[in-house]
Amino acid sequence: MIRTVLNGLPMFWPGLLASLVPAALLNRPVGRLLRTHWAVGFVLLLALGGVATLTLLPEHPRPFWQDPSWAGVVHHCALDGLRLRPPGEWFTSRQADLAVLMFAPIGLAAALTGSRRRAGAVLLGGAFLPFALEAAQYAVPALGRACDGQDALDSVLGLALGALLGLLARPALRHA
Repeated sequence: MIRTVLNGLPMFWPGLLASLVPAALLNRPVGRLLRTHWAVGFVLLLALGGVATLTLLPEHPRPFWQDPSWAGVVHHCALDGLRLRPPGEWFTSRQADLAVLMFAPIGLAAALTGSRRRAGAVLLGGAFLPFALEAAQYAVPALGRACDGQDALDSVLGLALGALLGLLARPALRHA
């Protein structure tokens, strides 16, 4: 999967490296805001940077006006066949895997925040984020991305799995 990301998304690694700077600078204030350890703030910020990099940067490094597909672009959002995948199908598609893996750290960080109220707010924002990203992909065809409702559902699944892992890890981390 890493090879696919490297070859298929040339802007991913520069974008992720660029998201390291705000994560390094803002992790302590975010950690204080969430009443948690600074490392949780760092994970949350880095995960948000990775999500933005993977979903909002163009798939090609050239400007959109040089892309031959730009001239006939049509707004389209695939909403047919939307369903939550059963556990046996969670890791059968690379795109679904990537959506789950991108949002799991956000759910993990949300579950490790200091209070239930803050955890709920981060989880609610995290659940809204996939739908906002798909709407942006629909609204800005210059990104070269396709709006797909299944991606949003897979992302919410990743958020939920990450939150479950965080809830399971929370008691162990309190004693450490």
